[in-house]
Amino acid sequence: MLAPLAGAVPASAAVEQLDGTELPTPVREAELGLVRGRGFPDNAVTLDGLFMYRGEDIDPVADASTEPGVFSPLCGFTGELVLRGGGCKVAFGWYNATASGARPPDNEIYELIPADTSVAFRCEDNDFCPLATMMTTQAGQHDWTPTQFSAADIRNDPRYDGGLVGFALIGKAGTYCTQTKFSQRELNTVCTSCTPNEPWVTTLIYTSTASPDAFYVAFEDLPVTPTSWKGSQGGYENDGDFNDFVYYITGVTCQGGGQICDTGLQGACAVGRTGCATEGETECLRVLEPGEQSERCDNIDNDCDGEVDNGEGLCADGLVCNRGSCVPYCGRGEVVCDQGLVCEEGLCVEQACVGVACEGGQVCIGGTCVGGCDGVICPANQECQLGRCVDLCAQIECEEGAVCERGICQSNCGCRTCPEGKTCSAADGRCVDAGCDGVTCAEGQLCIGGSCTDACAGVVCPGNAPCVRGFCGDPPVNGGVTASSGGQDGGGLFLDDPLDPT
Repeated sequence: MLAPLAGAVPASAAVEQLDGTELPTPVREAELGLVRGRGFPDNAVTLDGLFMYRGEDIDPVADASTEPGVFSPLCGFTGELVLRGGGCKVAFGWYNATASGARPPDNEIYELIPADTSVAFRCEDNDFCPLATMMTTQAGQHDWTPTQFSAADIRNDPRYDGGLVGFALIGKAGTYCTQTKFSQRELNTVCTSCTPNEPWVTTLIYTSTASPDAFYVAFEDLPVTPTSWKGSQGGYENDGDFNDFVYYITGVTCQGGGQICDTGLQGACAVGRTGCATEGETECLRVLEPGEQSERCDNIDNDCDGEVDNGEGLCADGLVCNRGSCVPYCGRGEVVCDQGLVCEEGLCVEQACVGVACEGGQVCIGGTCVGGCDGVICPANQECQLGRCVDLCAQIECEEGAVCERGICQSNCGCRTCPEGKTCSAADGRCVDAGCDGVTCAEGQLCIGGSCTDACAGVVCPGNAPCVRGFCGDPPVNGGVTASSGGQDGGGLFLDDPLDPT
């Protein structure tokens, strides 16, 4: 789930029409009065109300955008008409976006949501249906059935060209809404009386804060002209409130979205997923918030407080959490520390680090607190967590159709686009180096660039520990003895660097 925005901020115009009009405009009293007369609250027909009722942290003005105009489709591609503040009945469809930016022919805009709301949504009313809420004092008279329409696996649709897609409100002859409107602003009618000549804003895009890979696409439905965004069709004109047709689209992301990225936070919170910023660029979004997960004994900073495996109750009575495993306390019975280590509060620590408490993100080495991951290059598919290379997916179980990457459950790569230089592995649904799909390497090797390579090549383990078959061993202490039975990660890790001549 994407992290909601922290705290309310005053709304400022994110999108302006070419004549300087702030978009969207407030809904007019005539529309409010119509829904009020049917027993609905005023906000049933506003974008503000729509986002509130759907649990979104979206400001219709400050968060409005004209980007992204094109999207990368995933599996589970669906569309739903969630607000209709007008009387036209027109369809909604998708099309293959081209690099040339050419407008698609009408027969290459593929209908996703049909035009007839009375059939598709069982709307009791001929107009203004569906609304943002079904709460009305006249229950039974103004009902509809919320309906999602699915394109199923668009990636296997023979009409899909394999690239990006756009969306369109499909104009219909014989109605007031004769003009097709596109999610790509550059495909819409150009203002010839403006300097410079640019397309009018006919579509607003909002990124969902409540669900990943989901967007709202809001249209003004009446035709615009080369000299006026309001137009004039049968005495009616666009009002700029963008509540005429609002669609909720899932199973899509912006170009470059849905990829694993680094948030800059500590621990498990360091791994994020790229999402769409306001202007269509990607940004690294948090998947986990600090404190959202409880700490576990797994050598991972689960709660992102800068300490690994800290806290009470991680292990049963008589056991202590040490490097991801619950082990007996030292100093009790037959449990003794290795040479060069001493027992402190049930854990084996380096003599120089007895009584040393390091801040979050640091470990004790030779009596000094240092960054436990400074200069570390972990083996493939592992992350450095306070002086240990660990597999963040080791204890993660994902739902069917998803795979774990860097501790995050992602749709398998058949449902998303792999980063440049990667290809989708049919065997396990993960993105692998180009040329590595179907390649099986011997134990201790991995496929890089199509060839099997030593899994320890280029690896720099914490504390200069040895790398064996793609796994970092225990760092040595005091010139050679490994810390196999001591050293609490997080308060910190008590090691000495055997290669430091000083």
